[in-house]
Amino acid sequence: MPFNDAHIQLGAAIPPVEQVSTRKGRTFLADIQTENERTRAYLKLLNIGDIAREALCATLARLLGLPIAQAYYVSVDPSYVGDQLIGNGQNIAFGLKQDPYYPTFPVRSGDLDRLVHEWTQSDALACAVFDEWIFNSDRLPNNLIFDSTKVYWLIDHDETLPNNVSPDTPANSSLLRLLSSSKSEFELWKLRDKAMKWVRQYESTPWKRVLELLRPNDLLGSETHYLRYIEFLKNRVPAMHDIITTSIGIQQRHLDLENRRSPIDRFKEET
Repeated sequence: MPFNDAHIQLGAAIPPVEQVSTRKGRTFLADIQTENERTRAYLKLLNIGDIAREALCATLARLLGLPIAQAYYVSVDPSYVGDQLIGNGQNIAFGLKQDPYYPTFPVRSGDLDRLVHEWTQSDALACAVFDEWIFNSDRLPNNLIFDSTKVYWLIDHDETLPNNVSPDTPANSSLLRLLSSSKSEFELWKLRDKAMKWVRQYESTPWKRVLELLRPNDLLGSETHYLRYIEFLKNRVPAMHDIITTSIGIQQRHLDLENRRSPIDRFKEET
């Protein structure tokens, strides 16, 4: 995957601003003027906490080289969106760049078998483990799109990082479940070993740098949310081995306990 600039960029919406048909009905498409260019972007009208969820997930995904478009804080004149409320007192929407080169298509329920065969398995697993980390349980089929080059893109993270679950609770990632479907117990163990290679990257996340990339001073009131979400993610990393074990459906948990005991402990028990 190509290197991604993980900075959240700033932009301002330029009319006309067109409403996009979505499940939530709070998404628009418009040109925006950014610090560097004029481009097309999807705009989501959200409260500050939900913008922070989207922005943090986008920043982390891009740091990890996962397929997600450039993210923005976009200033939107309320008159551009009719009777819709922006969602916060700062008239800022969360923006995600629209790819100007390739048309994109939503993944449908009937596409899931094809997805498993077309999407590079290492990339799909990286996204599935990421979903488990950020507690995203509804990736499929609604929050994944693909383009004409068969690149799959992550979208919509405003329902991640919930406030009401403990860090060791499995999210049962829909993508992780799909990748583990119909696999033998041995294959599931191999899948978990590959998944844990991604988890080890999370352990070295440069959190101070992440907060700088998120530019909380440009989204007033967001830093409190960011610090809470980051604390959740930090505390979740040590639990990811057990979380993934549960989410992919490994049954022989007693073998984990056996493997985790040191050789000295096993010797003492045997003698």
